[in-house]
Amino acid sequence: MKIILILAMLIYSALAQAQTSDATSGNTTAVARASSKPTKTKKSSVSVSISNSDNYYSLLASFDTSKTKKLEKLLSDNLDNNLLSTDAGTKIWKKDNNGENAYSFVLKEEKLKVSIDKELISNETFEKLKVLGEKISETLSEK
Repeated sequence: MKIILILAMLIYSALAQAQTSDATSGNTTAVARASSKPTKTKKSSVSVSISNSDNYYSLLASFDTSKTKKLEKLLSDNLDNNLLSTDAGTKIWKKDNNGENAYSFVLKEEKLKVSIDKELISNETFEKLKVLGEKISETLSEK
């Protein structure tokens, strides 16, 4: 009888202990837990894609809503606010040159799209905007 009781207690304690598994990929960490107590997990995802050709530069980013304000401040600090317009929650910094779109930064709730036509801006301006693109990538990668 004692043996059965001891075995039952060992089995119960083994089942009651939590199991944890972590998986990491890039800037995303997922934590899975099995436990007798409910736990909350936070999932974070960031994607930044940059394309830089002879005539054109583009950056596409998707990110968590929590990073939107930080990114908005970075853009406001580095772009001419006279170029800023808003449309249904979307912020757009757009520079035209002779009726053509020289560059634009379009910030939505969880997305940023940057388009730069190198033929319509100076090399100096492009280098400043390219550095801004690097800062954007760094800001989104921060935890």
